[in-house]
Amino acid sequence: MSDSAELEQLRELIELFPAEYSIDDVEEANRLARTRFDALDNQLIPYFVNQLIKKEGVPSIDGYIGFCKSFHTLIFKEIISINGEFRSSDHDGSGSVYFGGQKRQELKPRFTGSRPENIQNDLREAFKHLMNLQSEAPVDNALRFYQKFVFTHPFYDGNGRIARLFVNLYLLAYGKFIDWKNLQDKGKFLSKLNYYHETGKEEHFKWWAKVCYKFVYEISDEDEK
Repeated sequence: MSDSAELEQLRELIELFPAEYSIDDVEEANRLARTRFDALDNQLIPYFVNQLIKKEGVPSIDGYIGFCKSFHTLIFKEIISINGEFRSSDHDGSGSVYFGGQKRQELKPRFTGSRPENIQNDLREAFKHLMNLQSEAPVDNALRFYQKFVFTHPFYDGNGRIARLFVNLYLLAYGKFIDWKNLQDKGKFLSKLNYYHETGKEEHFKWWAKVCYKFVYEISDEDEK
């Protein structure tokens, strides 16, 4: 998503779901959300990983879903009133959301996310990919989680950010990380991901994963830069 599209989406959400202490300047609100995300990623995620390693286990799936809501609240508190809330049929528009642009030659969005009543179950399926801390294919697990999470689209905004936090948490436990900025800027990340969204075919997951693998590093690699 371009910066201008991101700002416009946030502006619409602030108008639809004004916070108690609403921030009138959407650019300021977006900067605040990014700053909070960076703080979570750089400070809270490493702390969680240390706790996971010490306890030699992972939270329950429902525990992960609780973290998911908490992370969203920490990022969007005072920006939108529905921070930490999944899309709901009780909201304006019955919880509808559209993403991925429009299908070619059709005046309708490519993706609509899970129906609000299915969000919880679909997230449980997503988080199943992060329950094994002794996997021989952690990157595949993380990518399968990411795809399922963003395709479910539980929140109106911030789904990619929340998904990246959990991917970073999971891979950090394996001493790995993804260079998200260069992956999204230089690779065919989004086009390949959207193609897999559309088809659901395993071969198309592999095409997308191959793009992502180029930007996966060991933590020691980062230390040497």
